[in-house]
Amino acid sequence: MTSPTEADPLMRAACARLLEQPPALLPPDTTALAAGLARVADSGLDVVLQRLVADAPQGSSTDALAALLRPADQAWDEAQEIDWAVRHWQACRDAGQLDEELAADFGEYWRRIEWSAIRQDLTLLGQGHAEERRLLARIAKTSARYVALGFLKRAMEARYPEFFDLGFSLR
Repeated sequence: MTSPTEADPLMRAACARLLEQPPALLPPDTTALAAGLARVADSGLDVVLQRLVADAPQGSSTDALAALLRPADQAWDEAQEIDWAVRHWQACRDAGQLDEELAADFGEYWRRIEWSAIRQDLTLLGQGHAEERRLLARIAKTSARYVALGFLKRAMEARYPEFFDLGFSLR
């Protein structure tokens, strides 16, 4: 496991590569997403699936950054994630790679990163990834932050109350 100090130059270099070569836009893997949502609830999460798919295309700058910030086998402190995200956001703004809405508001950029990350976590969960507990913890934490993900939060609370009863750590 890499420490934040060791990871910082690596993350900055990876973010610089993202800036130089933006990823191709692809539609999200709705089958894997639906399978991940099915691990959380038997039904009733179609609205969440639609919101996650509509938020940002797979391969967008926030999707690529989410994959760097929240790999399945690693958890960083949120302050470190935000630091890296702010630096990347500023570089993307300076390079003119963001639309007006994202360029004007880091909060919106961060929300899209989190939604990209939750989409990735659900996809991995649906594929039976070995880091199931870490993925579930991140899904619970992120779904609790956004009103639009309330259906997902309630489904998580019903099936996995341990992530809400005593709090949780991603480590």
